[in-house]
Amino acid sequence: MKNILLIFIKYGTHLLFIAFQIICFTLIVNNNKAHGDIYDNTKSIFFENFNDKVDQLSDYLKLDEQNDSLVRENAKLLDIIINQNNTSRKYTSTDSSLLQQYSFIPAEICNKTIHLRNNYFTLCAGSTNGVKPMMGVISAEGIVGITTRVSDHYSKVIPMLHSQSRISASIRGLAFFGNLVWKNNDPKIMTLEAVPKHAPISIGDLVVTSGYSSIFPKDLPIGTISNFEITKGSSNYVIDVKLFNDLNNLSYTYLVNNKLKEEKLNLENNIDE
Repeated sequence: MKNILLIFIKYGTHLLFIAFQIICFTLIVNNNKAHGDIYDNTKSIFFENFNDKVDQLSDYLKLDEQNDSLVRENAKLLDIIINQNNTSRKYTSTDSSLLQQYSFIPAEICNKTIHLRNNYFTLCAGSTNGVKPMMGVISAEGIVGITTRVSDHYSKVIPMLHSQSRISASIRGLAFFGNLVWKNNDPKIMTLEAVPKHAPISIGDLVVTSGYSSIFPKDLPIGTISNFEITKGSSNYVIDVKLFNDLNNLSYTYLVNNKLKEEKLNLENNIDE
């Protein structure tokens, strides 16, 4: 208590002056509209700039964490391509031709929708990064979609969760294949069509890319069969596929560059000549 009194005796004049300044400032701001508006505007600008600086500092401090995450994503991706995780098939060293045929362009997701009938993704990579229309987009967990439009620094993607999406898919271990489409509003379930009813399929079978298109490599994991039935009068299954990829919880992707795509398409387009 004695120390507090000594502080007031020594600095009382200064403290009193500051108190009066605060009171006067408060009265001016509260009772004068023009001054009040200036104060509110100045306060808004100050805190906006302050929050921006805090966000920038926070992002900078997270760079190492983000880089580590990207390294792990890359490692998982290469493991999928070379070793085909979650399957019984293992590539040998001769399968390095896959990496000679395909290269991968990393891209962060700038914007996306996930709960519409026709969703879209925007990637922070464009033609300056080597991105082109009709490139496959994948992540470490599976496929994402296909690019449709590309600018210098951005690209638009039709994800699997789109009414116009058609992905050529097959069932691992079987020669049967069909089109993977999105028919409902569940972002984790898609439908595999055109697989004949005599195909020996089971719940839990692995669904992968067929490799028949020039967009995705063969055998990229997509999901597993969660249910199937045969519609009355049909000769094909209707197969529900539970996706590995959670597109709602996705920040980074890789664009698939098939270096032999043009050769394949040119040959197929001239097949009747």
